[in-house]
Amino acid sequence: MLRKPDTIPAGDTIITDPVLEPFFITKSQTGGYVVYERVTRGEKDTEYLKTICYPSTFNHALKTVAVQKLNSSSTRHFTTVKSYIKEWKEIQDSFMSMTSIDDRI
Repeated sequence: MLRKPDTIPAGDTIITDPVLEPFFITKSQTGGYVVYERVTRGEKDTEYLKTICYPSTFNHALKTVAVQKLNSSSTRHFTTVKSYIKEWKEIQDSFMSMTSIDDRI
């Protein structure tokens, strides 16, 4: 689902970091999390937010972003399992500089 960037409720906490881009996380006043992706669509390059998921914990939100980054990386064709795992480890390493996250998918 796409939505305008200004439709996030004013009371929500917005969590951004260059490592997460183009994704970011919000925490609602009621306690739930949402993972969004910034996207551009249309002839006028209009910016929208694409809802990715509604994780129940911050840790799961971070894992979701990591998986999304892996599956939307510039490398869309991996010729070996080893190269796919290497890409996953690189994403995990970039996230580890922020916080400790569970590496199980």
